[in-house]
Order: sequence, then structure tokens, then C-alpha cells
Amino acid sequence: MNTQKVLLTPGPLTTSETVKQAMLEDMGTRDTEYQELVQDVRRILLTLADGDESIYTSILLQGSGTYGVESVLTSVVKQNEKVLILSNGAYGERMEQICRQAKVPYDIVKYSMIHQLPLNELEAQIAREDITHVAYIHSETTAGVLNDIQGIQKLIHRYHKISIVDAMSSFASLPMSLNKLDVDYLITSANKCLHGVPGLAIVYAKRTHLEQCEGICPSLSLDLYAQYKTMEQGNGSFRFTSPTHVLRALKQAIEELQQSGGINARHKRYVMIQKRIRESMLKQEFETLVPYSDQSPVITTYLCKEGFVFNDFYDYFKENGYLLYSGKLPQYDAFRIGNIGEISDEDVDRFIALLEAYFHEVR
Repeated sequence: MNTQKVLLTPGPLTTSETVKQAMLEDMGTRDTEYQELVQDVRRILLTLADGDESIYTSILLQGSGTYGVESVLTSVVKQNEKVLILSNGAYGERMEQICRQAKVPYDIVKYSMIHQLPLNELEAQIAREDITHVAYIHSETTAGVLNDIQGIQKLIHRYHKISIVDAMSSFASLPMSLNKLDVDYLITSANKCLHGVPGLAIVYAKRTHLEQCEGICPSLSLDLYAQYKTMEQGNGSFRFTSPTHVLRALKQAIEELQQSGGINARHKRYVMIQKRIRESMLKQEFETLVPYSDQSPVITTYLCKEGFVFNDFYDYFKENGYLLYSGKLPQYDAFRIGNIGEISDEDVDRFIALLEAYFHEVR
């Protein structure tokens, strides 16, 4: 029985049948065919990110996106340095948890979760003499805010700091150029806007800085420098067992991204789906939490209106083949609806019809 659901979440997300089918073949991690697959994926990822191969490298890590973030923070910040975390949501606070647990020298400045990081307030923090690295989230899915990566990078460059960008749910959702942004480290995941499956973190790193990071990481498995060296010298080898099926799925997902018109086309589609869902929600008298000018293109937060019971709403859509994004936001009675993944026009049509039917029954 087909129990496939449409996931209206920020990831993991709905994948295509062909991406799922790509995982049906087993591969050996030391076989040259698999190693060629790894190297091919690394090269294509650099192309997607507009990264010059002489300047940047792409490194693959077994695990979730958080593994990638922790790998970078623990591998590139020395004990006589300090990373400044600019936080406007739960994922900035997760960076703080990582640094505290791993004893990475850090400071954190927290801002409103429903607005972009305020550039006019950031400069004084970034300019501090004790700060060597600056870390922040590009698309903060806690409330669905898209931070101004170009503006923040300009400030980081002005004061000659090392940038660490969590682009987990923004990479491939909109055009992005490593060469133009001049980011030092950018982290994303296979199971977000690339439309792959969970199990693989992707780190883009500037080679000149990473080459200076030998021996910094206190963890064996999260050592980004060691993973980089092994992949470079071992022709695509992972240091430890790699997720072969996840790599096959990612290669297929990237091919489908390219065939569908690339990142520009994917961005336009996300915006269209988000717009249709938002308009249907506004008709049902919901209000959005985040101002339109600060809105991320991947997920939207809606305030619960009087008399609305989210759990009933969630169960209704689940019974009808849709998974919404459950979980409360701090300070706000609200819920989120994502719009990324393999979502067809028919899926959106049916969502809108179900939404109207639900509130017709409630009334």
C-alpha cells in the first residue's frame, strides 16, 4: 500500500520516486566506481555553489547538518581565538550549545527571531578585537527569516574575520555564489533544498584557511581537516564508513535539479508554491508572523487564531496525506508550513481544497 505523504516541512522533505530508486543499489566504499561517484558529486556541488576549485573545496560528512556545523566550529577555531555567534533563532542557539559543550571559545549576541539580523547593530560586535570568527544562520527556519548574507559578509570582510555560514535550508533555494560572497565556510545538507535524503552534511571551505587547521579538532570523527585530507589524497575516500545509498540519492537529486532548470528555476517554484499556500491561509484569516521583507522562501509561520486547535488541524492533514511542521515556537502561539521538496501543482491544489473543506466543516 502506498503511504507516501507530502512533507510540508523544512526538511527532510518529499523526494522524487527516482531519488528513492537510486538507493536500491548497493555499492562498496573502496570500489573505484563509488569513489568516482563521490568525486563527481563534490565537483558538481562546487559548480552549483559557483566556487572556484582552486580556492574552495567541498567536503562530505556522514551525518545530519548539525554534524557539519559542529565539525566546522570545532575544527577551525583555535583556543586562542573566539567565534562570535549572531543568533536570531534556535539554530544560532544550537551553535552556542556546540561551542559550550566542545569548549570552543565563543560569544553570542541574540536578536529577534522574527526579523533579519540588524546590520546597523552588527558592525560594532563584528569589529571587536577579541573576535576572530563570525558564525550565523542564513535562512533561520525557527520562524522563517532570511538573513542578509551579502550585507553581513561585507561587514565580516571589512574587519577581516573568518566567516562560518549555516546555509542548511537556503542553499539551492536561491542563487548563491561562493566566489562573490567570499565565504570562508558554508554548511548545508543533502536533505534540504537539494532534494536528497538525510545522512550527509556538506561543507564548503576555503582551502587556504582549512590548510591551517590541522590538529585543532578534539573529535576524531568530526575533524574537518582530516576528512578533507583523506578525500583529497584518497580520491574520494571517507575516513570511516560512508553513506553509499545517500550519495547515490544525492547524485540523482542533483541531476534532477539541473534538468529542471537549476537553482534559479527552483527558487521561482518555491516562491510560487509559498505564495499560493500563503494566499489560501490568509483567506482563512490566518496572519503571518514574519514581515514579508524578512521572509525566507522555504517556510512560513502562521499565528494561531482564536478557537484554532493545531493538533486537530495537523491530524486532519496527516490523515489526508500531508505532514505539516509541528512544534511550538517560544513566545508565540504559531505553527509553520514548509514549501520545499518535490511538491507538484496537484499537491498544492489538493492542499488548498482540503484547507477550505476543513474550515467549512469547522464553521
